[in-house]
Amino acid sequence: MATLEKIEKDIIRTKAKISEYQQKLRNLEAQKVEAENLQIVNLVKAVKLSTPQLTVLLSAYAKGDVLLPDEYEEELKAIEENEQQEDDANEE
Repeated sequence: MATLEKIEKDIIRTKAKISEYQQKLRNLEAQKVEAENLQIVNLVKAVKLSTPQLTVLLSAYAKGDVLLPDEYEEELKAIEENEQQEDDANEE
């Protein structure tokens, strides 16, 4: 009987830890999104485009009307591959 009680207590403690870690994960994910958004805002401000100019530029890029020079495409591809590798490593 003592073994059963011990197991039940361990289950309760484990569930509490899981809940705690889930909350911590949600907080970290929110912090990551906030940091990414801040980074985007800083990059946009650095280009010094007006809101209408930025809107037109992003719309044109999304449609494929504006292409990045090859050197930037290669840099972007390398960054995306690196991010994918980091994501894969974090999932393991």
